[in-house]
Amino acid sequence: MSEDRPLVIYPEYFDFNLKRSQGRKVSSNISVKKPNIDEIIIVAKKLGSGVKRSSKSHPGNWHSELGSLTLSYDGTKVSLLRKMGKELKLIRKTD
Repeated sequence: MSEDRPLVIYPEYFDFNLKRSQGRKVSSNISVKKPNIDEIIIVAKKLGSGVKRSSKSHPGNWHSELGSLTLSYDGTKVSLLRKMGKELKLIRKTD
């Protein structure tokens, strides 16, 4: 992945309650119920650099106010999402 184009991450990518066709990008075993942007930012700071929060919503869920984040990562988006999903699962287990 090139550094000049940051990745955009939406909370919907990790939402257990959504189907893949509705925007979930990770498998159900590493997704969580109602992920919030603050949890995702905590995980993203561990894995990527230049994390920035945005108020932009997922195109398929444009009416929500969950927001998104952008970050730089030296791998594929798929590998990043899998790592983030696993970390979100760990955060939720400790609650």
